[in-house]
Amino acid sequence: MKLKVGDKVKFLNQIGGGIVTKIVSSQIVNVTDDTGFDIPTLIKDLIKVEPMQGAGKLFEQDIDVEVPAKQTAQSQETISYDEDTISALRPIPEVRNIDKGIYLAFVPHEQRWLITGDMDVYIVNRTPYTFLASIFLQSETAFEGIDYSAIAPESKMYIDTIGRENIDLWMRGIVQGMFHYDSGKTVLNTVSADFKVKGSRFYKEESYVEIGCLSAKALLISLAKLSDVNAIATIEEMSKPVLVDKGDVQQEPIVIRKAKVINPGNVLEQYFVEPNVAEVDLHIEALYPNCNDLDDHSKFEIQMDFFRKCLNDAIINHVQKVIFIHGVGSGVLKNEIIKELKKYKGLHYFDASMAKYGVGATEVYFSQNTKMM
Repeated sequence: MKLKVGDKVKFLNQIGGGIVTKIVSSQIVNVTDDTGFDIPTLIKDLIKVEPMQGAGKLFEQDIDVEVPAKQTAQSQETISYDEDTISALRPIPEVRNIDKGIYLAFVPHEQRWLITGDMDVYIVNRTPYTFLASIFLQSETAFEGIDYSAIAPESKMYIDTIGRENIDLWMRGIVQGMFHYDSGKTVLNTVSADFKVKGSRFYKEESYVEIGCLSAKALLISLAKLSDVNAIATIEEMSKPVLVDKGDVQQEPIVIRKAKVINPGNVLEQYFVEPNVAEVDLHIEALYPNCNDLDDHSKFEIQMDFFRKCLNDAIINHVQKVIFIHGVGSGVLKNEIIKELKKYKGLHYFDASMAKYGVGATEVYFSQNTKMM
């Protein structure tokens, strides 16, 4: 069961209920009862009180609970975002990021064991505009509205946590939406993307892409690339005086785009120095030119994220050798790289040529059966 801030619930194992005022985690929410107390409660111990349908909704009585202003206040001039389900994307080097657009992402909880355990489902707004999204899942007999919300620019919206036994519910659906911004010279067309995912993809490790802005590996569905979304009006066109008969006015039809599953590709391609041999510079300046605004921990995470991506691509694409240039420094990065390499069997590593790289590089050889232990 999925809950949002503002949902009315009843306690399963005791008398009473209240309103959800905070999403603590994927399993726990804060429920404020009619006395004003906040009660952390497991979602599985709650029953959602569904609103009345039709005209009955006009007479539905609310439980008298004061919800924090930041979660309920609506302004006629600004769009409010659900801070408990919408979070900013992490800034990362553009070369490793995904294209500007709207995405559906399935992120495994267990990042080392990608094909087991629960997954979090997100809508990712990788654009400079607010995206007003509506999500439907398709069953054999109907479309079920799952969620709707305004997703802030460069943010992701948490939708649900699903178990592997519920994957079939998410294999087919439609995401609709429109872009909003305070000021601009164009009005963008709406988005309506029909997505379809084969169930077998969820059980293949190579289906999960290292997504820098999510700081995790995910099965990524491209719903709409921003470059493919046409402008339905521009300020230049609208400023021209045009006299037309109303009967001649036609509305541009909404285009339904087929969603595409993002394939991992080969990030090592740009680092090959000879056939089947790559040389990867892990210095933070090479990965993130504007690194002065990052703290040491963030720099280290970026370097290790990219190292793991290159390591994974080398194994998938049967690369023979990769030289990782990590530098000397305090030795923290090299030690972590060695620790990561020890998790694999079927590969060999040692210090690279001192004459060519000094003492700041590690050379890794891969066999055809290299895999994680």
